[in-house]
Amino acid sequence: MTPTSTNAARNIFLPRLAFVLAYGLLAVLCMRQRDTVTMSTLLWPPAGLLLAALMLSCRRRWPGWMALSATLHIASSILVAQRGLAASLIFAVGDLVLCGAVAAIWRARTADRRSLARVGSVLWFVLPLAVGAVAGGWLVAQGLHAVDHAIDTHHWYIWTQAAFVGCLITTPLIIAWSNWRTQAFIEQDLRNLWLGLAAALALLAGTTLVFNKQWSDWLWQGRPAADLTYAPLVFLAFVAVAWGQAGCTLVVTGLAIVTGSYTLSGLGPYGSVGGAGSVPLVAIQGFLGAAALLSLLLGALSADRERAAREALAWKQQLQSALRTSHHLAWEFFPDTQRVVWLGEFPSPYGPACQPSTTVEQWLSHVHEEDRERLSAWVESTGKPDAARRMRVRLRCADGLYHEVELNGSAVRLPDGSVASVTGLLSPWGDTSWL
Repeated sequence: MTPTSTNAARNIFLPRLAFVLAYGLLAVLCMRQRDTVTMSTLLWPPAGLLLAALMLSCRRRWPGWMALSATLHIASSILVAQRGLAASLIFAVGDLVLCGAVAAIWRARTADRRSLARVGSVLWFVLPLAVGAVAGGWLVAQGLHAVDHAIDTHHWYIWTQAAFVGCLITTPLIIAWSNWRTQAFIEQDLRNLWLGLAAALALLAGTTLVFNKQWSDWLWQGRPAADLTYAPLVFLAFVAVAWGQAGCTLVVTGLAIVTGSYTLSGLGPYGSVGGAGSVPLVAIQGFLGAAALLSLLLGALSADRERAAREALAWKQQLQSALRTSHHLAWEFFPDTQRVVWLGEFPSPYGPACQPSTTVEQWLSHVHEEDRERLSAWVESTGKPDAARRMRVRLRCADGLYHEVELNGSAVRLPDGSVASVTGLLSPWGDTSWL
């Protein structure tokens, strides 16, 4: 085998091995917590593993992922959950149909097929998943009722909640961390790392305070802890700003582990809901689903903000380069503060008149006396429809001499029609040998 073929085989084998190990372990653990009526698991993150694998893979590899998932699902269902073969097939097919449909819709409607870091891609993930989970829950309930008439169809929502919340938590986690790069972590701002760590610890600590009965009774003085369950989620916003979607998904996974362990032990706000052993895990999934949805939206909004900042910086660098090569300066005048901001090459041959940030008075002090009043009136009038677009003045430049320059500008208006600022270019006029 050639080195290329060896690397290709390794790249295929290792993800599948990790998938088998993770899916098998999660399936065995989740099969132990089942609804007594429908035999459905109360938590089902393995569906999120399959959905992530399909979303990240081209369609020709889907049969392999689906075959692995179905085999592991049926085997754990029969061996651990003691289900019959027919019921096991119904649950496995439900997973395959749900994950296949959601992955197909998401890949068809999104341009970036390796990320959930855009609001549009989040919506095309959440909405089909919600619709598919509801439809899948109803179909699975009908199938189970056909196999065993003792199973009613009124508890279809058990499978729906387990699949929906399992995918909301697991799939974004896999997708976000599949794009993780060591170099990006090394280049991360140290302040953001500490802010994210502090927010994550505050979120987990606050959740522990709410779910630990002894601490919550002492801290809240007998007030129902269920009223405060969602309060710690405010720290997710800080995690999103500092760590992005990868950090959010990791923190939500930790949140699910903490709250799930307390609830399974009969503790926390949901530990004694209804008194039935299967009800608490169903009740807590509303909280976990809300946390996962908030994490997705905050992560996407944070990523959009970062992209906008990078694009603005790129545009600024391109503008700086164009200004340097053409010996121009860009300027922006803010009427409210009477300040002028300059953009271009500094130190500039235009001298102290064109500092990165200066006031109108300082700027006019470097203009020839005969041109000051005319220039001041022109700047103030550029927001009017009939204002002149260009003006030539004599400016004292870096060599201490007055040189003729040309300014052009126009108003930047707000939606209500008011003038936010006046922006334009300063360029040399006539002889440019002094530049």
